Amino acid sequence: MHAAIAVPPSPSEDDLFLAFESLTLDPAQFTHRRHLAFGWRYLHQFGFPDGAARFSERLKAYVAQVGAAAKYHETITWGYLVLLNEEMALRSTPGESFDAMISRRPDLLDNRSGALSRCYTKAQLDDPNARQVFMLPKSA
Repeated sequence: MHAAIAVPPSPSEDDLFLAFESLTLDPAQFTHRRHLAFGWRYLHQFGFPDGAARFSERLKAYVAQVGAAAKYHETITWGYLVLLNEEMALRSTPGESFDAMISRRPDLLDNRSGALSRCYTKAQLDDPNARQVFMLPKSA
């Protein structure tokens, strides 16, 4: 007989969120979807713009902690937070879950040609200034 190998349970979204807040989240677990889910959570808890500012500050602290500060992009971060807030304010029912919202707006998960790319050109997002400060989209 072989003994069964105990597999630890997968961390819950709450556990992952707490790890993000405490700056201990494994970077491999911080996917684009999780970025959005955490931003959604901050917006639900604190509203806009306070939730967006808090999320942005925590994200900056997190990427610095994991040695990826150069990956932080202010315009992309705030652009997605504005899109999430728009969904929350205009199309979501009170208390709607992230999963319910994202099933309606899967284009938010496409970080290459999805919702944000309809607002900004690649050149606008590649501008080094856009990494440092939130820049409004410019029409072509």
